Amino acid sequence: MKRSALLALTLLVGCKREPKPGPDLQIVGESTRVRAEDPVPDTSPWFDGTTVSLIGARGEILGLQVLHRGGGLTSVTVDGATVRGYDVEAFTARRGSTAMYGGTRGAGTYPDALTPVASPSTNPAYFEIAIARDAEPGNHTGELVVGGRRIPVTLEVVPVTLPPLPRTVWAYGDPRELVWAATPGGDPPRAVLSPSEFACVETFRSYGVLLSPDLKLDWWPERNGVFDGITDIPVNISRDPKIAAEEVRAWVAAMQGTGKIPFSIPIDEPRDAAHRAKVRELSAAVRAAGGGPTTFRYAVTAAPHPELGEAIDLYISMSAAHLTGDRHARWTYNGAHPYAGSMVLDAITPGTRTWGWIGWRYAISTWYVWDALYWHDRHNRHHDPLPGRTLDPRVDPISFDDGEDHGNLDGVLALPAPAGCQPTLRLAQLRRGLQDRQLLELAAKCEPAGTAKLAAELVPTALADANGGKPSAAKPSWPTTEAPWELARRKLLALAACAP
Repeated sequence: MKRSALLALTLLVGCKREPKPGPDLQIVGESTRVRAEDPVPDTSPWFDGTTVSLIGARGEILGLQVLHRGGGLTSVTVDGATVRGYDVEAFTARRGSTAMYGGTRGAGTYPDALTPVASPSTNPAYFEIAIARDAEPGNHTGELVVGGRRIPVTLEVVPVTLPPLPRTVWAYGDPRELVWAATPGGDPPRAVLSPSEFACVETFRSYGVLLSPDLKLDWWPERNGVFDGITDIPVNISRDPKIAAEEVRAWVAAMQGTGKIPFSIPIDEPRDAAHRAKVRELSAAVRAAGGGPTTFRYAVTAAPHPELGEAIDLYISMSAAHLTGDRHARWTYNGAHPYAGSMVLDAITPGTRTWGWIGWRYAISTWYVWDALYWHDRHNRHHDPLPGRTLDPRVDPISFDDGEDHGNLDGVLALPAPAGCQPTLRLAQLRRGLQDRQLLELAAKCEPAGTAKLAAELVPTALADANGGKPSAAKPSWPTTEAPWELARRKLLALAACAP
């Protein structure tokens, strides 16, 4: 090779081109995970460079991130809608979450924590546009102001109305975390909701999530108000068959005539024959005490297994649900690629938004989240006193670390706040997916075939149908940019036009 050619090749290899930063102003939804170090998307379904264009149903909440490099205050106004603004705090992940948590975009700085404010000053700024349930269908106008720049906003309200958001996600939340957030230490009582826990419950309710621990029977009188509109009640029973039988009889008697069905997961993820034998022994005691599918459901976080036989009323696992052929009741929990989107800080777009689409396709009535308030690593404290290492996401957002697996804000959908819980963009993603599921349900009433086709195109495979149900770092079957999800949502709005 000639010296000049060799020099040119050396310069080409040595001069790595930096990616273009993208436009100075861009609009994306709540499902886009944009690291501060990443380029801004070049295009957006919401913004053509001159006008912000929105479309939504009555009763729907639209979430928008305003990505802007210029700084300054940001505000949004829209006729026919209530607009809520939020500053967004970012946290720096020094290492990516491990594969157990469903893939990672890697180390970097991720916007997440939401603080209500009329005119956000952060980049990104976040806005919720809540369309009134009695809004007049048709075109409405508004304005986005970014650092003095004024941009017109249009909102098309379609003649489709979303009902109030049901709580189809159960997120386990340990009430002790609310106490430890103020005064770490000890094992405080959990029977009665504190004011801060009640505030957290209401925050999660607004995102379509039931926040609750699994209950002891003597907690029920003080906590039953949390379960309005909820059929399945998470409860805690002993692993001792004799004690468990007594507890089941008491729960069945307490729930008689209420329309509510207790369920319990006394043995988590039985991985070997000995643990599966213990599951069968305990299940037999529950059945003998009056338990069963309509009175007290014995659940296990695992897929069906020959050694479990017919001992299980409810399977809860990413590997338990198929599109066809299931003989057992099943839910799922958490998320990891390629089964479902992940809820960690460094998750790949669109994260928990996938849960609504997957839940609809696979007829998952309840999605279980463990955990929602994991503010202390109480499971990896190595026999130290409770509560374990305190989470400080501003120093390091790793919430769970067993020495092998670790997750950035794993089990943390909300953060501690003085009077309750601070929501996150990841919680907003989850609500976006649950609203998508509402639109799927309405669209299926009008155009069942077209709705099923759209959902199958967006999410071809998930849960036990992904990668044969075997653990894998395989890529998900769904898009990992947000634009296809937004375009699919707009198609659902058109399909649901016949719904009242």
